[in-house]
Amino acid sequence: MENVDLILGLFFSDENNLVFDNIKFSESMSDDAREKLKMLSFKFLGPVFLTAASEEGKSWKIQFIESSLSLLQERTREVDIIQSFFNLNSSVESEHGITNLFALIGTPYTEDKKIIYKKMVEYIHPSILQGRYANKALLGDEFKFNRFIKEELSRGMNLIEYYLGKSRKIYWEEQQMYYCVGIMERIISNKEKESYLYTFDIDNPLRKMVLKYFPSYYVMAILPDYYENLVNETLTLFDKTSVYSNIRKIELIQQNKKAVYLEENIINKNSKKSYGVILIPVDNNEINNGNNIPFYKKNLRLILDVNKGLKEVMLKINPDFKFKKWATISDENLNEIRAYIDNKN
Repeated sequence: MENVDLILGLFFSDENNLVFDNIKFSESMSDDAREKLKMLSFKFLGPVFLTAASEEGKSWKIQFIESSLSLLQERTREVDIIQSFFNLNSSVESEHGITNLFALIGTPYTEDKKIIYKKMVEYIHPSILQGRYANKALLGDEFKFNRFIKEELSRGMNLIEYYLGKSRKIYWEEQQMYYCVGIMERIISNKEKESYLYTFDIDNPLRKMVLKYFPSYYVMAILPDYYENLVNETLTLFDKTSVYSNIRKIELIQQNKKAVYLEENIINKNSKKSYGVILIPVDNNEINNGNNIPFYKKNLRLILDVNKGLKEVMLKINPDFKFKKWATISDENLNEIRAYIDNKN
């Protein structure tokens, strides 16, 4: 693999939310870009904590973020060879607090993300924690954590890089059944930017019931735009200027709970239209009907490619939704969602 085509970073946050990073970059990177690179770990890890998002959001963690990349038509002569762009986060809770190990990965290949995540969870993250405790017990105040974590992140980066380029496998999770609790519509053009949420009517008891199974509508409405913009910023820093990001999938976990945001998009000239679904697994006694990931992808594509009406597809995805749209573009809009749709009373 040519290093020039590789974007790779590994970030570690300790129980006090102090962040340490190791990012692979080209020697030709400008000084200005290197300075901006120093803030990248804080920006990617920021929403991972979800500390201020909502009362229920405090213990939710982002586990996986994936973007698809589109080519800027005016730059087709200088194509950047990059196909996969994704983030993986391993969170470990202990009596001392929570630590996070977060990977930023962009490569020319369609990667098998599961094997990389397994190495993070089963080897790299435990190695950091066990090594820290052992060295602290052995050396006491002489233990230099900054030097230790730098070496551990470098070792972890080498291990991740070793597993890059392996062909992706199909896993059973694609057939996991999910229930849709919301639909997002995002429209971006040179002239304007719009974003809307569709879900249950405020008085529908289903709205209150599902709130315990994902962070909040407020959180889910913020994440797609936040990470899409952040990936674009990252691509620019690494001089990948012929491609731009489209958020594709975000997975969040809280102990035995899971929430998924899945999105599809279409690009026409100078505008992009995206539709996404907020999903929770069908594995509890309160929800007994749902569909798999391919079902939701297919129906989102029907809106975008076949010009099926949003209302028609919405009734198919979840007939309990109301065709009322909640704007999510401003702080005022988001506060209304927090006050009304996320209200459990």
